[in-house]
Amino acid sequence: MLRSSSAVVWQEWQVHVTSTSAEVGGPALLTCVAPPAVREHATVAAWYRDDAVLAPGDHLSGPTLLVDEGWRLVVRSVRVDDSRAQYSCSVLDSLTGERRRSTPVNIDVAPMSVASAPRSIFHGTWEANVRRGGDVILPCLVHSNPPATIR
Repeated sequence: MLRSSSAVVWQEWQVHVTSTSAEVGGPALLTCVAPPAVREHATVAAWYRDDAVLAPGDHLSGPTLLVDEGWRLVVRSVRVDDSRAQYSCSVLDSLTGERRRSTPVNIDVAPMSVASAPRSIFHGTWEANVRRGGDVILPCLVHSNPPATIR
Protein backbone atom coordinates (compact mmCIF):
# COMPACT_ATOMS: atom_id res chain seq x y z
CA MET A 1 0.00 0.00 0.00
CA LEU A 2 1.35 3.42 -0.95
CA ARG A 3 0.92 6.22 1.53
CA SER A 4 0.78 9.77 0.50
CA SER A 5 2.56 12.17 2.77
CA SER A 6 3.34 15.82 2.72
CA ALA A 7 5.96 17.78 4.52
CA VAL A 8 5.79 21.24 5.94
CA VAL A 9 9.01 23.17 5.59
CA TRP A 10 9.47 25.64 8.41
CA GLN A 11 10.85 29.02 7.49
CA GLU A 12 11.18 32.25 9.41
CA TRP A 13 8.64 34.91 8.43
CA GLN A 14 7.57 38.30 9.61
CA VAL A 15 4.49 40.44 9.27
CA HIS A 16 4.33 44.23 8.99
CA VAL A 17 1.77 47.00 8.51
CA THR A 18 1.79 49.73 5.89
CA SER A 19 -0.24 52.90 6.37
CA THR A 20 -1.48 55.75 4.20
CA SER A 21 -1.32 59.32 5.42
CA ALA A 22 -4.65 61.03 6.13
CA GLU A 23 -6.24 64.38 6.85
CA VAL A 24 -8.23 64.91 10.04
CA GLY A 25 -11.78 63.71 9.32
CA GLY A 26 -10.71 61.63 6.32
CA PRO A 27 -10.07 57.90 5.96
CA ALA A 28 -6.76 56.07 6.39
CA LEU A 29 -5.90 52.64 5.01
CA LEU A 30 -3.67 50.19 6.89
CA THR A 31 -2.55 46.95 5.25
CA CYS A 32 -1.32 43.83 7.05
CA VAL A 33 1.48 42.33 4.93
CA ALA A 34 2.78 38.75 5.18
CA PRO A 35 4.98 36.86 2.70
CA PRO A 36 2.90 35.44 -0.19
CA ALA A 37 3.88 31.84 0.67
CA VAL A 38 2.51 32.31 4.20
CA ARG A 39 -0.55 34.32 3.19
CA GLU A 40 -1.89 31.38 1.15
CA HIS A 41 -2.63 29.50 4.38
CA ALA A 42 -2.81 32.29 6.95
CA THR A 43 -5.46 34.61 8.32
CA VAL A 44 -5.41 37.92 10.11
CA ALA A 45 -6.21 36.94 13.68
CA ALA A 46 -6.56 40.49 15.04
CA TRP A 47 -5.92 44.19 14.54
CA TYR A 48 -4.74 46.29 17.48
CA ARG A 49 -4.92 49.98 18.34
CA ASP A 50 -2.21 50.36 20.95
CA ASP A 51 -2.71 47.12 22.89
CA ALA A 52 -6.50 46.97 22.53
CA VAL A 53 -7.97 44.51 20.03
CA LEU A 54 -10.14 46.24 17.43
CA ALA A 55 -13.36 44.24 17.43
CA PRO A 56 -14.66 43.69 13.91
CA GLY A 57 -18.32 43.99 14.98
CA ASP A 58 -20.49 45.03 12.08
CA HIS A 59 -18.15 45.25 9.09
CA LEU A 60 -20.21 48.05 7.53
CA SER A 61 -20.48 50.51 10.41
CA GLY A 62 -18.37 51.84 13.23
CA PRO A 63 -15.08 53.73 13.28
CA THR A 64 -13.16 51.00 11.40
CA LEU A 65 -13.89 48.73 8.47
CA LEU A 66 -12.18 45.39 7.80
CA VAL A 67 -11.85 44.50 4.13
CA ASP A 68 -10.00 41.95 2.01
CA GLU A 69 -10.67 39.19 4.57
CA GLY A 70 -9.20 41.37 7.32
CA TRP A 71 -5.89 42.06 5.56
CA ARG A 72 -6.87 45.74 5.27
CA LEU A 73 -8.21 48.06 7.93
CA VAL A 74 -9.90 51.36 7.07
CA VAL A 75 -10.00 53.98 9.81
CA ARG A 76 -13.07 55.86 8.59
CA SER A 77 -12.64 59.28 10.19
CA VAL A 78 -9.11 59.97 11.40
CA ARG A 79 -8.68 62.10 14.51
CA VAL A 80 -5.58 63.96 15.70
CA ASP A 81 -5.03 61.36 18.45
CA ASP A 82 -4.76 58.64 15.77
CA SER A 83 -1.29 60.00 15.01
CA ARG A 84 -0.23 59.00 18.54
CA ALA A 85 -1.93 55.60 18.43
CA GLN A 86 0.04 52.56 17.35
CA TYR A 87 -1.63 50.09 15.00
CA SER A 88 -0.52 46.50 14.46
CA CYS A 89 -1.91 43.22 13.18
CA SER A 90 -1.50 39.59 14.16
CA VAL A 91 -1.36 36.77 11.59
CA LEU A 92 -2.07 33.09 12.29
CA ASP A 93 -0.42 30.44 10.10
CA SER A 94 -2.95 27.59 9.86
CA LEU A 95 -0.29 25.02 8.86
CA THR A 96 2.05 25.50 11.80
CA GLY A 97 -0.23 27.22 14.32
CA GLU A 98 2.33 30.01 14.65
CA ARG A 99 1.15 33.52 15.28
CA ARG A 100 3.16 36.65 14.45
CA ARG A 101 2.40 40.23 15.44
CA SER A 102 3.70 43.14 13.42
CA THR A 103 5.69 46.01 14.81
CA PRO A 104 3.35 48.94 15.45
CA VAL A 105 2.94 51.87 13.03
CA ASN A 106 1.36 55.30 13.34
CA ILE A 107 -0.92 57.08 10.91
CA ASP A 108 0.61 60.27 9.54
CA VAL A 109 -2.22 62.72 10.28
CA ALA A 110 -2.28 66.13 8.60
CA PRO A 111 -4.57 68.97 9.71
CA MET A 112 -7.77 69.39 7.72
CA SER A 113 -7.28 71.73 4.79
CA VAL A 114 -9.66 74.66 4.30
CA ALA A 115 -11.05 73.27 1.05
CA SER A 116 -9.92 70.44 -1.14
CA ALA A 117 -11.08 68.61 -4.21
CA PRO A 118 -12.03 64.97 -3.71
CA ARG A 119 -8.92 62.82 -3.67
CA SER A 120 -8.33 59.11 -3.43
CA ILE A 121 -6.26 57.80 -0.53
CA PHE A 122 -5.53 54.54 -2.32
CA HIS A 123 -4.17 54.75 -5.85
CA GLY A 124 -4.35 51.84 -8.23
CA THR A 125 -6.55 48.82 -8.61
CA TRP A 126 -8.27 47.32 -5.58
CA GLU A 127 -8.39 43.55 -5.80
CA ALA A 128 -10.49 41.28 -3.63
CA ASN A 129 -11.00 37.53 -3.60
CA VAL A 130 -14.44 36.12 -2.98
CA ARG A 131 -15.93 32.66 -3.23
CA ARG A 132 -18.74 32.16 -5.73
CA GLY A 133 -21.99 33.40 -4.20
CA GLY A 134 -20.16 35.28 -1.44
CA ASP A 135 -20.25 38.98 -0.63
CA VAL A 136 -17.40 41.39 -1.19
CA ILE A 137 -16.84 44.93 0.08
CA LEU A 138 -15.07 47.40 -2.20
CA PRO A 139 -14.83 50.67 -0.29
CA CYS A 140 -14.69 54.01 -2.05
CA LEU A 141 -11.81 55.70 -0.24
CA VAL A 142 -12.22 59.37 -1.14
CA HIS A 143 -11.81 62.41 1.08
CA SER A 144 -12.67 66.06 0.49
CA ASN A 145 -13.65 69.14 2.45
CA PRO A 146 -16.57 69.64 2.30
CA PRO A 147 -17.36 65.90 2.14
CA ALA A 148 -17.82 64.42 -1.33
CA THR A 149 -21.17 63.03 -2.48
CA ILE A 150 -20.83 59.61 -4.05
CA ARG A 151 -23.59 58.57 -6.44
